[in-house]
Amino acid sequence: MAPVPDREPPVPRAVGVEVVRPLRAEVLRPGRPSDASVLPFDEDPRARHLAVVIDGRVVSVGSLLPEAPPWDPALTDAWRIRGMATVAEERGRGHGGHVLAALLELATQAGGRLVWCNARTAARPFYERAGFTATGEVFLAEGVEHIAMWRELTTPAG
Repeated sequence: MAPVPDREPPVPRAVGVEVVRPLRAEVLRPGRPSDASVLPFDEDPRARHLAVVIDGRVVSVGSLLPEAPPWDPALTDAWRIRGMATVAEERGRGHGGHVLAALLELATQAGGRLVWCNARTAARPFYERAGFTATGEVFLAEGVEHIAMWRELTTPAG
């Protein structure tokens, strides 16, 4: 008999920005004021915010908005991923990968042809596993090393 999984993997769901900000603050801006987790695009009606919730607790989040990458400002069908975060005790269980896959799907459905992010260098392998390529040099943002990363999106068959 095949083993029965403990539970189905949680599916990321669309949430309001107020749901993602506390986890962003906890994981990405620890020890800083809560408004440090507010990003400039959060209230943009085109922005999308996703979360994995387990037993009522938000454990993984990510956000998406239409934005051209700095290396090609004319690229109007590009989307940017920001605020990806997973609580430490849930890392390595696929939640971040599910959030990222769902964000990529949203960008594809919206007609995006490219998605990009400024990834923390520690997260570079995570994005590379999802098909992202690094571009440019490592840079500091708020005292943390980052690198720009991107990948093309596959247009859905129509």
